[in-house]
Amino acid sequence: MKRLYDGSEESKTYIKWDPKFKIGIPIIDEQHEHLVNLCNDFYQSLLQNKDSESYHALVKETLEKCLDYAATHFKEEERLMLASKFSGYKQHKASHDEFTAQCMITHSTIDSLTVSEAIKFAHFLYDWINSHIAHEDRLYIPTLVEYLKEQKK
Repeated sequence: MKRLYDGSEESKTYIKWDPKFKIGIPIIDEQHEHLVNLCNDFYQSLLQNKDSESYHALVKETLEKCLDYAATHFKEEERLMLASKFSGYKQHKASHDEFTAQCMITHSTIDSLTVSEAIKFAHFLYDWINSHIAHEDRLYIPTLVEYLKEQKK
């Protein structure tokens, strides 16, 4: 995924979804794409509301949507990894837990975050999505694909 933000507020896409990042499991691909869209929404909320009195409330609301959906996605992904007996489950779940912890820290301090700090958090989201979806999630594909094939028999 490449960052498209060019420094102008008109740039609406921070993280560009690219079909080459699909892992081939429709429900997971749809959830990943939705997460990317929510992160773009978060970034746009930062840019569009940085000078408004309601900045923190709007950014908090958008961040909460991201966190809620990430929790839903992680639960589904972890369920599939356990069902397929993916050997890297513990490490993968630890990555999810670290992400969640960082997000919760940001959420708990959102009322005092500066725009600069919030944009740094958006960069964290970008980096995490890029490394996790593009690389770490690929590790469970063979195990999960085999499991799903067995389920269809």
